[in-house]
Amino acid sequence: MTLSKKDRELLRMKFGGKCAYCGCELAKGWHADHLQPVEREWWKAKSWWRKSYGTEQAGLTYPERDVLENLMPACRACNLDKHASSLESWRRQLEDRVNVCRRNYSAFRHAERFGLVKQVENRVIFWFEKCGGVTLPAERAAQEQEGK
Repeated sequence: MTLSKKDRELLRMKFGGKCAYCGCELAKGWHADHLQPVEREWWKAKSWWRKSYGTEQAGLTYPERDVLENLMPACRACNLDKHASSLESWRRQLEDRVNVCRRNYSAFRHAERFGLVKQVENRVIFWFEKCGGVTLPAERAAQEQEGK
């Protein structure tokens, strides 16, 4: 999906010019992330595939998700880290990062022994959740069922 300058600016301001995930100010080069991933197939995303099949959405596992309503303004770091993960899968990965560091990096374990780092048990809450921003389709359906 190609965004017009107007749509890109509206998306950037969706959460006050901040990344929907970490809340940092969006710098030049920020990304438009698919909240619900479209999961691109890299070989189909190549220009030869688009030319052959004549569609920008060639190579998307879920082309119906490639819409403005599914886009979130994201800093480069968050978008690249999230990649094609679902929001909940990425949340679980983030919440496990200290354990991954402890397991894989002796420098982390050494810093931990000297009290330079400390693990806290916090649930990851994304910026847009703090702002009360977006309701995912599954959540919306559950809320509508509760309201009936």
